[in-house]
Amino acid sequence: MRASESDRQVVMERLRQAVEEGRLDVPEYQDRVDAAMQAKVYSELDVLVADLQQLPPPGFADAGLEPTTAMPGAPLSKVNQQIRDSANEGSRRWKITGVAVVIAAVLALIMFAISPQIFLYIAIGILVILVLFVVAAVAGLF
Repeated sequence: MRASESDRQVVMERLRQAVEEGRLDVPEYQDRVDAAMQAKVYSELDVLVADLQQLPPPGFADAGLEPTTAMPGAPLSKVNQQIRDSANEGSRRWKITGVAVVIAAVLALIMFAISPQIFLYIAIGILVILVLFVVAAVAGLF
């Protein structure tokens, strides 16, 4: 499979790390970087880093790995507590708004079932108010 420019960059970054770790000397690093820039397929890139596998830190294998434990519930700072409280308050506002919308929708359906003409009067009233606002704005009253 053909290698992309980002694949070459990943290999060159690994080579740079190897120099910093002392696994490569500078002339060998330069040779491998030149080869990475000319690599066309993944296999050419793999050869450049095959002998540079990441090793675990000394003593890592000796240390017994234990599952992590959950951190005890530490009290929140004052700022974090305020952020959490404001988030909870905001969700309450949305719940109240949702309930109000549902109640308004139910009332509108009941009004429409009783008297469909009332919606026509309400729409005409809203249009009249909007026209009055436009006239007031054009007249410079705002």
